[in-house]
Amino acid sequence: MKRKIIIGIFPIVIFIAYLFGNYLPIEALSPIITDKTLSKGEYNSFISSLISSIITFFTLLIALFKEDLRELWKRPILKFELPENHTIEDLDSSLDSESEIETIIAKKYLSSIQIINSGNLPALDCEMYLDSLEFTPNDSSIKQNIFCPSSSLEWNGTESKIVVIPSGGKKIIDIIMVTAPEKYSTPDSEKTNNKSQLHIGLIPFENYECKGIWNAKFILFAKNHKPVNLDIEVKWNGVWKGRLTDFDKLFQIKLVK
Repeated sequence: MKRKIIIGIFPIVIFIAYLFGNYLPIEALSPIITDKTLSKGEYNSFISSLISSIITFFTLLIALFKEDLRELWKRPILKFELPENHTIEDLDSSLDSESEIETIIAKKYLSSIQIINSGNLPALDCEMYLDSLEFTPNDSSIKQNIFCPSSSLEWNGTESKIVVIPSGGKKIIDIIMVTAPEKYSTPDSEKTNNKSQLHIGLIPFENYECKGIWNAKFILFAKNHKPVNLDIEVKWNGVWKGRLTDFDKLFQIKLVK
């Protein structure tokens, strides 16, 4: 912030100096100098005063902008990457009572993003939020804006919404989940199905609502790092498949540069 202020003030200072130099009688302000040989003591005193002034100036400059100067060399550097296996399947197994054959299918799919700290300081108190979400149906060009809750996401392998990413380290967080359809019994003993659901951040949608393109913007906040934006695009036709090899052909995620 201080650097931006300095950059903004610098042209103003140059402009004011230009006005002074061109429109004020600078000659009247110039001192009268006579030819006089300086003694050795006077010369040494002048040099000492000059060096003292320079040291004072740089000491003041460092005191004012110490943190900004320090950030040039010591700071976290955060960036997003889509892991090679960014979508994984959470498997479930059931035994067919008639054939006695065990069937293995996915009960949900999880898509994650990886945050890497390539800086030389840890990133403190990192939190991830879904900031905005737009949906464009396959049969329309009109974008629908979806309200996003203000809660942050939980980090993988923890029950915490706040983590520290060490220098040279990385953290993974799930940003999308697709759940399998489920059969359940109604009070009158009829069998019916729960539809599969797409979860972006903390927002669930039924599969019949999901045929199209989703544009989601996530923001990573850290105590000692400026906010970092993550823009992703999700395409799905709403069709569920029981194994990732088939589902992956229908479900696509990519980073938007």
